[in-house]
Amino acid sequence: MDYARKFLNYQKREMKKMWKLADSCGVKFPNGVQNTQHVANTRRPLILFRGKPVTAEQTMQVITGEEPLFGEGSKEACWWDPREDRGVLKNIFYRQGYNWLSTWLYSDGTIGGDLICLEKYPELHEILPDYIHLAGRYPFLDMTVSFTTWDENCCFACLENSLCKGDEEDWKCRDCEPYMDKIALYDCLLNEHQWNKNPDFEELYYRSWRWAHIRSDVADFVEITIWIHNGETEVLFGEEAARRFREYDSRYCAPEYAFMFSAELYDYDSNCICSKAFVEDCFAYAGKPRSLCDAYVERGFISPFNEKAVVVTKEWVTGQYNRFIGNGASCK
Repeated sequence: MDYARKFLNYQKREMKKMWKLADSCGVKFPNGVQNTQHVANTRRPLILFRGKPVTAEQTMQVITGEEPLFGEGSKEACWWDPREDRGVLKNIFYRQGYNWLSTWLYSDGTIGGDLICLEKYPELHEILPDYIHLAGRYPFLDMTVSFTTWDENCCFACLENSLCKGDEEDWKCRDCEPYMDKIALYDCLLNEHQWNKNPDFEELYYRSWRWAHIRSDVADFVEITIWIHNGETEVLFGEEAARRFREYDSRYCAPEYAFMFSAELYDYDSNCICSKAFVEDCFAYAGKPRSLCDAYVERGFISPFNEKAVVVTKEWVTGQYNRFIGNGASCK
């Protein structure tokens, strides 16, 4: 049997498994959706998470239920590193080494994320199983997971193209025009100056623009949205997918705190997703000894905690934004 036929058979098996899982979870699809498809042949799609904040207890419930670190895979006899697992939360501590492995749930209960799909040219059977079980396990979740047709990010192209003055209409978002002086000042690729390893919020915010900025018209590039609400999951396509994303983006994302959804905020261990005490609380919530936190740090399962690191919360990011950016500036 040639490779092409083997691959086709593999796809069919995976799709069959996905439809069986979707059926068991009560996932709703539009009429006529019966086949696998690429996400517009996009290599690594930009994925946007938006959702209603949850309580402290609900946060721990989701994190201990989805983060491999707190599951049965992390028994004393297990020698694999849970941080390497490409699960739903994808490393709630730091982004060092591979910042695409990012989270969509923060220790203060905020839900949101501007992430990159790790599957190349993903198809339905490769992206849905990570999310369609969430509504049943956590009926309090009210969120959207939207796959776009942008490859990894949506501002690198326009900045590369003569700083948003290119010929291609798709590249002309114009969002950066009011801030070009600051972007040019801090962008190392533009100025070829030395990379500052201890940037303040303003420098990190503007020099990360080409990777972190989410265009104001990004909903026009949304192709698939997984809508999780009221204990149910709906998979939406096309304009309906974009419309639902716009609704949740307007409710649960604002310029003052949108930067917390970007992995670039966590490039150094001066900022982190949660404190050591929070991780210990999570172990206790999962019915395990709090001391496992120290044990897993020693074994390399958890990056060492920087006691001076700032735990990123919506309140902290909003304060930093108002201090360094402010004046009605927009990062959306």
